[in-house]
Amino acid sequence: MGLYETWKSLKDKYTDASVGRAKIERFRVEDKFKSFMSGVAEGEYVRLFINGQLAMSNTDMELRTNRDFIWDAHGDVLIGGLGIGGIVFCIQDKPEVNSITVIEKHQDVIDLILSQQKFNAKVRIICADVFEWKPMPDYRYDCIYMDIWNTISRDEYKQMKKLKRRYGHWLKSKEESPNRFNKCWAEWYAKTEHRLY
Repeated sequence: MGLYETWKSLKDKYTDASVGRAKIERFRVEDKFKSFMSGVAEGEYVRLFINGQLAMSNTDMELRTNRDFIWDAHGDVLIGGLGIGGIVFCIQDKPEVNSITVIEKHQDVIDLILSQQKFNAKVRIICADVFEWKPMPDYRYDCIYMDIWNTISRDEYKQMKKLKRRYGHWLKSKEESPNRFNKCWAEWYAKTEHRLY
């Protein structure tokens, strides 16, 4: 299954459910005007709410803004934020990905997602806050990707810079991993204050 098909199939992986502060909801966009105004194509989708706020969905915008990471992910991967697991589903079967460590702040999100899905043996999910959690001192990653925001502005860009500095210490050396990277979701949009679409 290709990337687009995997992303779109997320709507079929979940049923409406909630655990504590986390809620999964399938939804349809049918109105052409609302579709045009929101930038979300007509169709069926799934979304995650945390404390009543939209945290993630499988809309085209989400795929577009995560696509480069999905394409480039390799080696040992660290991800901040589980969401509906879309990124994990898209990279867990890539042969060039060895391991995936996901740091998710909300145990309710973990419980909700794992009540409906199983990830492969490469995936390890840890309940922790990315601003506080530290990897093992001698462990290093090829790819680090923070995806914890549901809005994008200069304030989030400041957080992104802080997290990139913090986790840069756990990147493998350039000699060991020439294509290593440390990125955040929608970083350019936050830095330039462009609207996500």
